Amino acid sequence: MMTGLMMLAAGPITAQEQASLEAEKNRLARMGQTLENRMVEVEEIENELISYDYKLEQAQQAVSAVQLNFEQSTRDLQKAERDHQLQNSSDSERQLRKAQHSFAMAERGVDSRNRRLKIIQSNYQQLQDRLSATQEAVTNDRARMVAQERKVERLTNEMLARAEAAKGRKEIDNRSALTQELKIPAPVVVADPAPAPAPEHERTVDGEMLTYVRGEKDRLQKVLEGEGEGDQSFPNLTLKLIGGTSIPFEFLGHNQYRLVAPVEAGRQTYKVRKWKFRRTIPADDAGEPYVFIFDARRPSRPRLVMYPEYVLSKLD
Repeated sequence: MMTGLMMLAAGPITAQEQASLEAEKNRLARMGQTLENRMVEVEEIENELISYDYKLEQAQQAVSAVQLNFEQSTRDLQKAERDHQLQNSSDSERQLRKAQHSFAMAERGVDSRNRRLKIIQSNYQQLQDRLSATQEAVTNDRARMVAQERKVERLTNEMLARAEAAKGRKEIDNRSALTQELKIPAPVVVADPAPAPAPEHERTVDGEMLTYVRGEKDRLQKVLEGEGEGDQSFPNLTLKLIGGTSIPFEFLGHNQYRLVAPVEAGRQTYKVRKWKFRRTIPADDAGEPYVFIFDARRPSRPRLVMYPEYVLSKLD
């Protein structure tokens, strides 16, 4: 076993190899970040579907009610037409006009309720399709994370094996020196020449993160395009890190709140009023400004959207 380890140890672990491992760990953290965002999106869609279940039931009941009214008005109109043909009086004419008006209103009601039902059904189906697509994305994200975790584990084990092999070689050399009782100078370890200054870090943004941010940006724009400013359920709203300071949100309208603030790496807990939101921040994003969007359209179940601000420049 030691022989195999020594074969791996062609030399000490280089800074480049260490940086490569850190990059893979950061990639894994970003995949976890994307998965968390997807899970929040799934919860949001499921909540919308619950509300649409009620809307759909109410719309179907409304259609049934106006359909019954339409059928009754049709019978009333047919009777008024027969009576007027038989009587041909001013009274029968007045009853006919009344029946015609009731029939027209009932017909309009059926058309209006049917249109509303179709819109709700269409929106409901779109939500179902979006939920299926997002759940599939969650499954894919989990598979990607498993593969990335294995890659990080493999690289880590290889580096540990090299370190152990190097340690074993050093111990062998020390024993040999003591046995021979020779005062052989310790080998001089020549450090790698100082690397040239690295160019400015060019961030690569995960494709799933781009898709997520683009979708959230479009969602926010559509919400804000509504008439007026809409509701503001929470004046003086702030974001607070557990044990940290509070940062005020800017009210955008329609119960949407936004702020930009630097983040710390690792597992973080953010608190907005009584709600707590847990998110993972990759080590590579330590100190980076993040965009926080608090969506409070459902005050009982608000959601916190967050993503690196630098992703926005990748959308252009």
